[in-house]
Amino acid sequence: MSRAILISALVALASPVGAQQAQPFSTFQHDPTQPLEVFSDTLGVSQAANTAVFRGSVEAVQGELTLTADEMTVTYDEATGDVVRLVATGDVFLKSLLETAEGQFADYMVAEGTLNMSGDAMLTQGNNALSSDEMRIDLNTGSGEFIGRVRTIFVPTSQ
Repeated sequence: MSRAILISALVALASPVGAQQAQPFSTFQHDPTQPLEVFSDTLGVSQAANTAVFRGSVEAVQGELTLTADEMTVTYDEATGDVVRLVATGDVFLKSLLETAEGQFADYMVAEGTLNMSGDAMLTQGNNALSSDEMRIDLNTGSGEFIGRVRTIFVPTSQ
């Protein structure tokens, strides 16, 4: 059984209303047809590298997802201008309706809908928390996996 499936099963069992509680990564889904809006203190652009580097309180919003970090490098397709990749460093947070993931580094491949997060990666959902060295999130399916030493904290819903 894969670690992600095992963790999902444990989360469902941790609560007496497990079937009603959202599973890890279930609200981390993206809609690449939504506009990607980025806010920052500064912006540097390199036409030669097809990149834009946002620095200082960076916030990227796409639909229901918000990614924040100290710095983000956006790589775009030269021909279309579409965002291809977003690399975030320093105090990285990914927020959705019910979940928050955090770490020190994130690599978001926009077209593929995948996000890899590392550097004391942690996922919180309500009072429950899962942490590891790295987590991988598939934003198309709302599934993911934890890599490295995994620590899980389940808080009963009665608390």
